[in-house]
Amino acid sequence: MVDPSFSFPEGGQAKRQLSQFIVSFTQICGGVFNTSRLVDYCVFQLHKNRNAKYQRTLAPKTFGTTALQKYLSMSSRSKQYMEDQWLSEANLTRAYLNSLICKKEHPQSKYIYMPSEECTKKRSINTDIGFLICSTSTLMWSPFSPACQICTNVEKCKKETAIKYPELYRIRLEEYGERR
Repeated sequence: MVDPSFSFPEGGQAKRQLSQFIVSFTQICGGVFNTSRLVDYCVFQLHKNRNAKYQRTLAPKTFGTTALQKYLSMSSRSKQYMEDQWLSEANLTRAYLNSLICKKEHPQSKYIYMPSEECTKKRSINTDIGFLICSTSTLMWSPFSPACQICTNVEKCKKETAIKYPELYRIRLEEYGERR
């Protein structure tokens, strides 16, 4: 189904691209990170590029802005039907792929909300210096933080959190979506 030599590149550029993808994808999903939609996205990308002779060079582009735009413009029920047929050739289903997602507690879950950071976050809140203090002394934005909920720098802080701590940002959004 996929070229066995396929691997996602390691390094800073790939991490930045994945961070940006997580932010954009979360916005598309209504502000909540949705793992089943992510499976749909990955199936779409793999199916779309299944016969490409240059699969190895596609890896970095798979989570780029253009790829996300194509997903949004090309997704349809008939396309999904074709993807499901393609998956069935390998005895796979979307439900099975969703079940592969690890459900055990994430190693960073203890950092989703840190009550001990509230005092620091409230120091000079709603100011540029407060943003600087918060970004250097805490794990930044959390949807569960009372200080973050009233801070005027929240949008800038969310973007910086996604860049600085992409995985923590993702699990915070996921947890927030589940608790709503």
